[in-house]
Amino acid sequence: MALRLRDREGNRDPRRIEPAEERGLRAIKAGDATGDARAVCRDLLDYARRRKLWIECDCLDGDTEAPVIVPRRNRDGRYSLANRPFARAVHAEECVFRRGELKPAGAGALHSDIVDPAAAMAANPGEGWDPDAAMGPSLPGSPSAGAGDPRVTMSSILGRLVRRARLNRLAEADAHPSPEGWLPGIARAASTFRAASGAPLSGFLFTDPASWRSGAVARVLEAAEPDWPGRGGPTALLCRAARDIDEHEIERGRAGHVRVRRPIAYPILPSLEPVRGPWLFLGAVGRAAADRDWECLAACAWPIVGTDCPIPVDSHYERRALGSLRRLVHGLETDPALNEALGGTVKVELEKPLAAIEVTGGPCLPDFLITAARPGAYDHLPGGPGQARHRGRFDPRDRARYVVEVMGSGDPEYEEKKKVTHARMRRIGPVFRMEGGRFGSHDNPLRRQRERIAAAIADDLTRRWKAR
Repeated sequence: MALRLRDREGNRDPRRIEPAEERGLRAIKAGDATGDARAVCRDLLDYARRRKLWIECDCLDGDTEAPVIVPRRNRDGRYSLANRPFARAVHAEECVFRRGELKPAGAGALHSDIVDPAAAMAANPGEGWDPDAAMGPSLPGSPSAGAGDPRVTMSSILGRLVRRARLNRLAEADAHPSPEGWLPGIARAASTFRAASGAPLSGFLFTDPASWRSGAVARVLEAAEPDWPGRGGPTALLCRAARDIDEHEIERGRAGHVRVRRPIAYPILPSLEPVRGPWLFLGAVGRAAADRDWECLAACAWPIVGTDCPIPVDSHYERRALGSLRRLVHGLETDPALNEALGGTVKVELEKPLAAIEVTGGPCLPDFLITAARPGAYDHLPGGPGQARHRGRFDPRDRARYVVEVMGSGDPEYEEKKKVTHARMRRIGPVFRMEGGRFGSHDNPLRRQRERIAAAIADDLTRRWKAR
């Protein structure tokens, strides 16, 4: 494992952490550092604090987001090494910097790896669809929601599972072109979280509709009920694809039918084209009262591109845009002129961010992110170049990022709000607009908008990395 300095946007700092400094940092975190070890680290920590840098830990696999340690100085001048509370990336079990990671959040005492649908329902008795809540905390470093925080919602739980399964990334979503292929990814993601009992969440997550009809869900909950800690009883999660939703039901008249006690939370954007199915559904099963049967108490449904591509979208415009951007990715990777100019194949990743990105000036949440990797800056997996995927942290010398915003309205107030967020997004990379209302026009159809963006990205990549 190695430690590195980086800024809050993920850019590496040139200052290297020496082996003696790294040993000192680990000793400080372990609580057995000598005076000499602290002295060795003093200049490094002063440097990091002056430049507002974090320390990135490489205790996880190289292609996952890295956890960070934040240097903090007490009033007496002594440094401590803290974890960001409820950060999305958590240290490996054996990592010394994992200490103090599960910090309680107020009275709710929820932790970063605990998923508690009962807390979400208690905090949001009349939950509607809140896109900000669906994305989770506004700032990656902000405290996670506790029992009284309105950001704990069924939609935020679904967002966490989708992010952890990486199903908001095109490469992962396209690798499993059916629910039978990608739902197991959500089940695997659930195994990295804990239920309120402390058991792996995967034991309480059901993706097969037959488990609801057969009573398997009820049997699991009844077995867990006698030893369930704290107030209330156990809660299970139903997660599946659905083609049809109503206010209280999904798949009415079909094999996957579920009736929900509360109205299902899903996006309704009257100013845009209606959002139709398919949907990614998440329901919470529990008892409404001690004398009642098990039932689905609350649920949310997130529109996805299709059952062959479970990337969440917020509007029908986004769904159409993403379908076109899939062609953009393929076109850039197979463009012979671009490959010749760069001296190799550029690899391109398309992502639907599901958590706000903190930049100078505040948070922003792009509709889509396109990341291009310079030829030679990625590893190949067994199976040849067709199996290549990105590895390592973001490095502007090897990566280029682009923001795509799907504009759904020409309303002046809407445009003014977007000006603020687009200014922040430009700190991530160039911002390209797609005009949803013009997708079907003759002068600026969706295809032409995509081609303009592809040409601009190809030109930018050629200027950056042209082979000499």
